[in-house]
Amino acid sequence: MDNNLLLDNSRSKEFIKKLKDDFRNSTIRKDAHAGTAYEADKDKLKDQIDSFFVSKDGPGMPSQSSQTKRLKGVIAPHIDIGCGGPCFAWAYKEIAESSDAELFIILGIAHTGTKNLFALTDKTFETPFGSVETDKDFLNSLQKKSRTDYFEDEFVHKDEHSIGFQAVFLKYLYHQKKNFNIIPILCSSFGEADKNETGSVQAYQFKEFVTSLKETIKESGKKICIIASVDLAHVGSRFGDTELQDAAYLDKLRADDTDMLKYVENLDAEGFNNSVQKDRNSRKICGYPAINTLLNIIDASESKLLKYTQYADETNSTVSFASMSFY
Repeated sequence: MDNNLLLDNSRSKEFIKKLKDDFRNSTIRKDAHAGTAYEADKDKLKDQIDSFFVSKDGPGMPSQSSQTKRLKGVIAPHIDIGCGGPCFAWAYKEIAESSDAELFIILGIAHTGTKNLFALTDKTFETPFGSVETDKDFLNSLQKKSRTDYFEDEFVHKDEHSIGFQAVFLKYLYHQKKNFNIIPILCSSFGEADKNETGSVQAYQFKEFVTSLKETIKESGKKICIIASVDLAHVGSRFGDTELQDAAYLDKLRADDTDMLKYVENLDAEGFNNSVQKDRNSRKICGYPAINTLLNIIDASESKLLKYTQYADETNSTVSFASMSFY
């Protein structure tokens, strides 16, 4: 166990400390998933992503004509690209055809524990198509507006896929066409604030961060598109559920998910929150914090559901996800 660093001793602690120090001192967030979640070779990766657009569940390749430029944001999945590629394609076709953004604010999900509700990084993200730069001036301005140090949990970005996957798709769209930057924000799990100390801290941080982000967006004067990188329900044996996932169960799951997404289409943050919390988030909507954040910062007047998908595995477990657009 000691050889595999499974003991809580000085050797394992020193190893973890070195990992964190190396990441902190690097300017690069290395690609943690090339060669596993998607092709590492850029030509093979282009072919792989092309196939998602033209698959039977895909939207078709982006059009080069009659493009509009009024897209304010999208919701895209963060499930493994091999499982959800066509659904990703629906969001990115909309970006390709309807966005003139120079800066993409990516609201990902922290799948590991954090001290604060949000975690920032200003590192450059590697992808097989090339590097994606963060807007350091924007990030510095955002942090200066906040009392909380939102770089404190930066290490969780190291292997987190929810922002890295979006960086890959953005670079696929634009690696030969235009320069762009990203703002990588990981959102941690939170529920409705209550009267205890934890709830009070969460409520304060959420208000502080959302206010600071909206002010920084306004001050930047940049063309911005917001991407919420989220999945929806996580149900089945892998997630602690015992119900048989037959056709009736999955039909109800679809109905419950799409009823929830109607609040998102209506840009109704309170209604969305209530729809998730009414059964204590029994469907385990992992994208809840990022969608809630998006609804509180986006300056949009309409939204539409582009694609809804369920992915079931051999363990009687299902993850649902969707793509949406905001104008």
